[in-house]
Order: sequence, then structure tokens, then C-alpha cells
Amino acid sequence: MLQRGNTADAGPTRELLGREPRPVSEFTSRWGVEALRISALLGWLQLVLRIAIAAVWLVAGIVSMGIYPVDESYALLARVGITGSFAPVALYGAAALDIAFGLGTLFLRRRKLLWIAQVTLIGVYTVAITFFLPEFWLHPFGPLIKNLPILAVILLLYELEKHDPESSS
Repeated sequence: MLQRGNTADAGPTRELLGREPRPVSEFTSRWGVEALRISALLGWLQLVLRIAIAAVWLVAGIVSMGIYPVDESYALLARVGITGSFAPVALYGAAALDIAFGLGTLFLRRRKLLWIAQVTLIGVYTVAITFFLPEFWLHPFGPLIKNLPILAVILLLYELEKHDPESSS
């Protein structure tokens, strides 16, 4: 077969198409191939990013439920102006909300509103901490500066969600 050649007469294809067939090298443009590559990558990377964001919310919520010393949590809340009988409501309510955000990130099929809610809560936390606990901006573990990549990932997930036909509202 290699000695005789391995291509067929293009005549029948030309008649069917009503034009000259394109060479294989022109089937997809370089940009088309790149778009397919990016789409394939995002298919599984989107899941990895969702799991990572869910882990942040779940761990934060679980730790706030009592793994982190509750008295120290109450002391931080007091510096923000949350004291008395409202402190446990705020602490455990915020922890429950964090856990709900983590579970929603993993299991909700439509997450556009969830991403908006997460960005809003991160914004509220960041503003409150900036005014009442500004030393956290200079903390060596960077608890506030880490909000920037988290917000970037949530923005990416939000944008990808807008184009995902399975998740459209």
C-alpha cells in the first residue's frame, strides 16, 4: 500500500461538496486547536478549583465550630464589636454559612448566585478586618492577602459558569 499510495480520487468528494476539498492541515485553525485544548483543560481544572474553594470554606467552618479555641474567637469578635449573647450566634452562624458555602460549591448544579454570595461575604469580612483588626494585613501567614487569589478563582468559576449550558439558570 505504501508503494502504490494511499489517497483516493477527490472527484466524488468534490461533487458532494460542490467545491475543492480542503487539505487536512486546514481542518482546524491554530486558534481552533488552541480553543479545544483550553476547553479540555478547563473541563477538569474547573473541578479542581471548585474542590479547592470548597475545602477553604469547609475547613474554615469546621475550625470555627470549636477546633480553634472558642475563647480566642470571641476575643476577635469583641474587637469587631460583637459581644454578649450575639457572639455565639455570629460565630456559629458564620461557621455554618462557611460550611454551607463549601457544600454548595461541591454539590449545587447552578452556582452563579453562590459565587456572588461568596465574593460578598469575603468582601464584608475583609472590610471588617481591615478596620477592626488591621494587623492581619501584616500577619506573616497572610490571612487577608490570600483573599486575592481566592477572589480571582471565584471570578474565574463565575465566568466559566456563565458559559456552561448545564448550569445556566
